[in-house]
Amino acid sequence: MSSLIVFGFFCVSDGCRVPSLKPGSTSNSCYTCYNAAIHGSVGASLRTQIVVEGSPADVVLPDRSVAFVVAKAYLPSAAACEQGLLDTFHFVPLPGDPMSDVYEYLLPQWRVPSVIGLGHVNSSFAVHAEGDNGIALVTCSDYVWDGKMTSKLICSFDENLLPTYRISSLPRNSLIQFFGLIKNVASCGGMTVDVKSIVTDVDQLCTLGKRSHSATTDEVDSSQEEARFFLP
Repeated sequence: MSSLIVFGFFCVSDGCRVPSLKPGSTSNSCYTCYNAAIHGSVGASLRTQIVVEGSPADVVLPDRSVAFVVAKAYLPSAAACEQGLLDTFHFVPLPGDPMSDVYEYLLPQWRVPSVIGLGHVNSSFAVHAEGDNGIALVTCSDYVWDGKMTSKLICSFDENLLPTYRISSLPRNSLIQFFGLIKNVASCGGMTVDVKSIVTDVDQLCTLGKRSHSATTDEVDSSQEEARFFLP
């Protein structure tokens, strides 16, 4: 159980249609693919393909168009030789002429995409770099476009989010949910996320939720039996 969602504004180019026949269907569907880049708050960027499902009648956007995107994401661990992939839920082009000199000035100033992830901790440790209090290596898997893909992220925490001892003691393979901003494409090839919010021990919370639901169901069933017992 894991997932990875990226959302934000992206500048697209080189749009092209890719016909696709859905399994079990006789009607053709169509995908539009764009080239784009994921920029971090510092450092390098990651070449990325954006995939939009639609119909053959959809208009391909001109180069330099900007769209708001919400998508399932694949962020590769080897950014130097692989590109990312965004399989969109929502793709909303912004109005205006991308060739106009004022087009960029009218756009929202939201350059760095946001990330919502649910993933397993591979390892975690405390650090003492400026602005950071700990690092966790997290794996997120999801079905992206036409196959299951695994992203390996570097989650960076500041000292106000989690105490040092809590970060270094995150259990291996424990499930966490996090929200943050893309910080950088690391020199080792992984994407770094500047985590702003985190929920730890999600797997244990799910277990407790199932137990609570089971107990509630048992109580309901018991009360129904008692009610039936007193019926004439």
